[in-house]
Amino acid sequence: MEMKGYDRAEAVAFMLGRLNTAEFKPLAAQAETLINQAIDADLAYMLSAGVLEKDGTMGGAYYDDDDAFEFMLDEIGKKRRSNDRELDMIASFIDQYMDLQQAYLEDKGLMSWD
Repeated sequence: MEMKGYDRAEAVAFMLGRLNTAEFKPLAAQAETLINQAIDADLAYMLSAGVLEKDGTMGGAYYDDDDAFEFMLDEIGKKRRSNDRELDMIASFIDQYMDLQQAYLEDKGLMSWD
């Protein structure tokens, strides 16, 4: 499932060029994989929270940054079987991901503040 109008490859390239990997240096070589895992978890959160419909159109719910962060951290951590140290680095990555995803969505006109 993808958001209507969302180009994953373009979004990954947009984010990859802007990440500050110093904050999660031991995982820096996995940045592209982390971005894809975050996109998957973010879309799963949006679907479960009603922000997105199954057809990829916007739902009636608002995106809650804190809930989304916790959801993504939990999903990525489970998928990677992360220990506490790695979870700390993933949390730093997710902070950046959320800002970069927002910047990408705004740049593409896929996000509104209504």
